Amino acid sequence: MEQRYSFPETETVTDLRDLFPREDCVWEILRTTDRPIVLYGTGNGGDKLISALERIGRKPDGVFASDGFVRNRSFHDMPVLSLADAEKNFGHDMMILAAFGSSVPEVMDHMRWLDENYEFFMPELPLYGGDLFDFDYFMEHIDEINETFALLTDSVSRDIFCDILRYRLSGRIGYLEETEPFSYSLCCLTHTDSVRTALDGGAYTGDTAREMRQVLPHLEKLIAAEPDARTFRKLSEFASTAPDVIRPVNCALGDTVGTYTFSSSGSRGSGIAGRNKRAKTVEIQTSTVDTLCEGWTLDLLKLDIEGDEAAALRAAENTIRRCQPALAVSLYHRSEDLFALPRQAAALCGEGYTYHLRRVPCYPAWDLMLYAIPARLK
Repeated sequence: MEQRYSFPETETVTDLRDLFPREDCVWEILRTTDRPIVLYGTGNGGDKLISALERIGRKPDGVFASDGFVRNRSFHDMPVLSLADAEKNFGHDMMILAAFGSSVPEVMDHMRWLDENYEFFMPELPLYGGDLFDFDYFMEHIDEINETFALLTDSVSRDIFCDILRYRLSGRIGYLEETEPFSYSLCCLTHTDSVRTALDGGAYTGDTAREMRQVLPHLEKLIAAEPDARTFRKLSEFASTAPDVIRPVNCALGDTVGTYTFSSSGSRGSGIAGRNKRAKTVEIQTSTVDTLCEGWTLDLLKLDIEGDEAAALRAAENTIRRCQPALAVSLYHRSEDLFALPRQAAALCGEGYTYHLRRVPCYPAWDLMLYAIPARLK
């Protein structure tokens, strides 16, 4: 994407209300354009994007899919076209809205190609309901956004924070290029030799647990919590490779011990009911960080738990105050996570912590992580 705007250096910024002009917000553009609006992708993401367009009084003119997914089918009564057919029907000046995300390099490369050759947007949509992050939402929460910005310790984090805001307002993927692997962030921000115990909330199949094992040389105990039954089986297989260190637990983390209704898809989209209407719902066990960590000292707490991060932090207060662990908390499931969760974490952590943002490569702005690092682990 060609950089179209000139922004002040984040080192000199204290108030972000002038970060981005209203007229360049993607939802303002879509509300007023007379160009054809064409979706790229179907499924749950397409459903959500159509609902978001309805909120601003618009609807898509068509939909296309990658060549291998076209087939003879329709989506919301629109025939699913190829890109070539979409261009024939709507012209090269159509506005393309991506309706799915990916961390697959080849797919990301294709999205960059679309961005370079078409008017391409990937509008930010909350994964768990809530308001659209449009210009009015940005201004409504500007004081909280400014408070969060002031918490951030380093210039990389401040740049990422501003770029995430610019992305959310513009829908332009060119603002999402500042990325690095999770393991690299962990090594750069934490004194890894001092981390001996960890809790991986939202362990999935063991991908982050595997990275922890690789970069934490003295890791002695890792509890890996994963609620989805199918995913948990894969996690257990990985845990069996290091049974003395990794203990898989089939539960969701939240603010209560008990059960709740869970949307089970066997994928990263598994979460609270309503995450994916095509997934089945089941009753699962829930627990809390304080319960799982009772009686031992925790050095690292990672939470990527599909929208329940705020609840899990509420029920981690005793552990955080007692152990002063490093935190790695995802900030992308709900619209407010970006500015609410860092302030919640800072209120729990107290003095002596530094706060950083890092992202692994993916479109859209998923996998954004807050790292809160105590003085004892720097």
